[in-house]
Amino acid sequence: MSALMNKLPSILAILVGGMSILAGGMVLRGWQPGWTVINWLPVYNFSIGLLTLVPAYLLWVGHRYALPASIAIFSVHAVILLLLLTVLRNTAAFQSVGAMSFRVVTWIVIIALLKFQR
Repeated sequence: MSALMNKLPSILAILVGGMSILAGGMVLRGWQPGWTVINWLPVYNFSIGLLTLVPAYLLWVGHRYALPASIAIFSVHAVILLLLLTVLRNTAAFQSVGAMSFRVVTWIVIIALLKFQR
């Protein structure tokens, strides 16, 4: 059970990163989700999904930079969420705000798990 708890943050990071890669990649390849898509958001989703693999690996191996990398990814998501909720509140689709909120909450859980393990 302890081994699973040690790997859980990495697994969560891989899942949320994979979902970002999938969602962003599908839109970049021409899929129309049925709501207004902000032009740069699929590029962000795909790119940050790929970048998420870095902290996911660091979390998996228990590297000392796992926490700073996780905080960095969380921070970027939080800034984008604030941007969607303020500057782009009349443009951003509910689904985009929901997906970004999910990512922010997931990274809060990941960071909390790391803090709990220490």
